Amino acid sequence: MMARVLVTGFEPFSNHSSNISADLIETLQESLVVRDPWGEIRDYRIDDIEIELETIVLSVDAVGAKLTSKKLSSGEKWDAIIHMGLCQNCQIPRIELLAQNIIDMSIEDNSGRQLRNRLLGTEEYKSTIKSELILTNKGSINAEISFDAGKFVCNETYYHTLSEIYHENTVENKTHCLFLHLPNYDNFSLPKARELLVNMIGRIMFKPVISVVAGAIINDGKMLVAKRNDERNLGLWEFPGGKSEWGESRTEAIQREIKEEFKWNVQRVKGFGKWFHNSENFDIELNVEICKFVGSIPDLEQKQSWTSHDEVKWISHEGDVEQFIGLDGLVAREIAKELLNPSGSFT
Repeated sequence: MMARVLVTGFEPFSNHSSNISADLIETLQESLVVRDPWGEIRDYRIDDIEIELETIVLSVDAVGAKLTSKKLSSGEKWDAIIHMGLCQNCQIPRIELLAQNIIDMSIEDNSGRQLRNRLLGTEEYKSTIKSELILTNKGSINAEISFDAGKFVCNETYYHTLSEIYHENTVENKTHCLFLHLPNYDNFSLPKARELLVNMIGRIMFKPVISVVAGAIINDGKMLVAKRNDERNLGLWEFPGGKSEWGESRTEAIQREIKEEFKWNVQRVKGFGKWFHNSENFDIELNVEICKFVGSIPDLEQKQSWTSHDEVKWISHEGDVEQFIGLDGLVAREIAKELLNPSGSFT
């Protein structure tokens, strides 16, 4: 079934003779074939998705800011809405995840309107995309996450659209909505803008792949595992780690995660391997990193600063603890083999 996506840009404003978001709109066809943006790391193939595109160049004024929300309130529906606008001070694109409830215009819009420090509503609105799932693996996209869409017409448009979505859609069925701020032509190009747009449509429409890092801390022929204390995974064992954040290297991710969970400082020694898990709503790419403590081994009985675990244990093979989370038991088995191998990489 073909998915319907609304993509909007803005006309030129202020002293700008062009607007890259409007220029991009003019290059788009009525249909688009989108490939799996995680195709290079997913261990099975998902067919391309055909997208029916509706495009609008919005006016930079109150009429343009409310046009999409009025279409929604009149009953029009899309599987996703992606607003785009020019960010004249940006060096790289910004993926906006928050619409502020304030408008404070430092310049006039195209109708001559200049509102200063006015409320758009009583609350801010988060993007309705599943950012915690679709924005863990940056891939080849050079863009940054932002929670400040400004206080001009871009943010105003985003706010009105999200407000309508939040008030009219059910919790389980909110229209995916995202705002992309594009740099000017001095720092960006139409082909790159198109690549970003298509990638974001793909991330919204395909089942996401979450990139996760796990740290296998090795010492004296043993590996360190930790027991979870949260309700969902209570009593299950794992290698410490978690989801990579947007733009993080695996080294940065594992150091941050272990610091957050235990207040320990570790050093990545090398990569050990990748495992892939297929689930109903998302897939997991698990990257296992061999680590060691920086300096001396911390006191493993000092648990006051731990955030997610209540016990750690040095083990030689996976059978030394009762039950692992997900793929971690398979990882422990492979590490145990390497620990026992006289010519293995840990010797």
